[in-house]
Amino acid sequence: MNQDTLKLVTAKIEKTLEQARILKSEKADLEALVSSLQDNLSEKDKIIDHLRGSEERFLAEIRSLQEALNERDAKLQESEDALLQTIETLNKELGIESSEGLQGLFNMKEDNA
Repeated sequence: MNQDTLKLVTAKIEKTLEQARILKSEKADLEALVSSLQDNLSEKDKIIDHLRGSEERFLAEIRSLQEALNERDAKLQESEDALLQTIETLNKELGIESSEGLQGLFNMKEDNA
């Protein structure tokens, strides 16, 4: 091999080594970026899990409140039915027609007053 060929081969080897160093550096940068992205994803997964847990607690609380409202509505309906039955009984005792309902009871009181 002559001197010029040796210099050319040496230059190509140096250029190849430089490209290898650049690629190694870029690889390290990409690995750092991937690690950072994985950390971000992990943090977002934790937040999503927390939000899902919160959603489940809120839904359970809403169901509980709905049940309480349903129970209250049932008790109010029972009270209303009992009150209407009592008014009907009073109307019969006072000789007021049932079709007059509450108005008949109030009219009777006004007449007596």
